[in-house]
Amino acid sequence: MSATGKAGASQKTDGRRELGERTRQRLLEATRELLAERGEDAIRLRDITDAARVNVAAVNYHFGCTKALYRAAITEAMETIIDEQGRQLRELADDAALDEIVAAWTRPVIAALIGPPSEGRALMRIAARAGSDPPDELREWATATTARSRDELSCHLRRVLPDVPDHDLCFRTRCATGILHVLGTSSMQNELEGKTASELERLLVPVIAGALVAGAPPVG
Repeated sequence: MSATGKAGASQKTDGRRELGERTRQRLLEATRELLAERGEDAIRLRDITDAARVNVAAVNYHFGCTKALYRAAITEAMETIIDEQGRQLRELADDAALDEIVAAWTRPVIAALIGPPSEGRALMRIAARAGSDPPDELREWATATTARSRDELSCHLRRVLPDVPDHDLCFRTRCATGILHVLGTSSMQNELEGKTASELERLLVPVIAGALVAGAPPVG
């Protein structure tokens, strides 16, 4: 094959790969929105393919089966939030105060809640559902993933709350995680409506910080 022919074949392969990735992402986005809106039990495969504007065969080609598509949408939603929490915590200064630690941990959640309803809130609702009541086949993974988020938070809290016993701190971080999960549910939608990210941070940070301190003044 000539150099021109090889270049043309390579371009076609790249084009097919790019088209395939766009199709995969449309399936994931449609699934996330439907999972957030209805829950897994109320979704039909046809609902997903219609929303993604693809045929049923695309699901099998990219994911193997509908269950695998659900799992991919759920794990991606949780990891998107938790990875960003970890990144923001790692960027904190060594002498960060409690409010700064809490703000860094909650900002990815706030960004999702205040962001475009079809994207951010879908991520947060799925993460909240999966974190509090994951599907059986994802239970072990969800437990480990949420624990990773709490562990990163605890590492920073240990410096500003040195006198809090480990089991107490673990209980408090679980409660704080529960607050974030509640924010991701539809029951809080009216409370969040019209609020900016800075307004929600102003309201949320003292609540989380108060739950973590539990009456004892932080160090620093």
